[in-house]
Amino acid sequence: MFSFLRRSAPKSPNAAVCRALEQEGLPSGVSDPSMLRVVESRGRYVNRKVTYIRVFDPVRAAERSLEVRSYRDLDSSPDLIVKAGHIEEDGRIVMNHDAANPAPSPVRTRAGRAVTSADPAPDQEEPAGTVGSS
Repeated sequence: MFSFLRRSAPKSPNAAVCRALEQEGLPSGVSDPSMLRVVESRGRYVNRKVTYIRVFDPVRAAERSLEVRSYRDLDSSPDLIVKAGHIEEDGRIVMNHDAANPAPSPVRTRAGRAVTSADPAPDQEEPAGTVGSS
């Protein structure tokens, strides 16, 4: 009745999530997906109702004295998220985050050129006498 009052407490991954985790590859030190925990949050993905999931290792969270009770508790420690994704209404599971193989960071550019340490930051001015002096 009052679904907004329900909180997503960490729980063991169900059989479908376990299969998805095994297909994606378990992190080192985890031999069984049931050792991990899942937190959920309802939401929308491309205008479809989905359940967002984050999978984490409760042992690593406890080592940091972090008590994960809800999906948002991992916002402050994204490195504890082992896998993340969503569950479609038809039960299909889509994983889209792999902490073991993070995406490479893009190279920062400014005005179409690579930024070097010799370039001043945008909010810094160049030292007096360097521009236009001969």
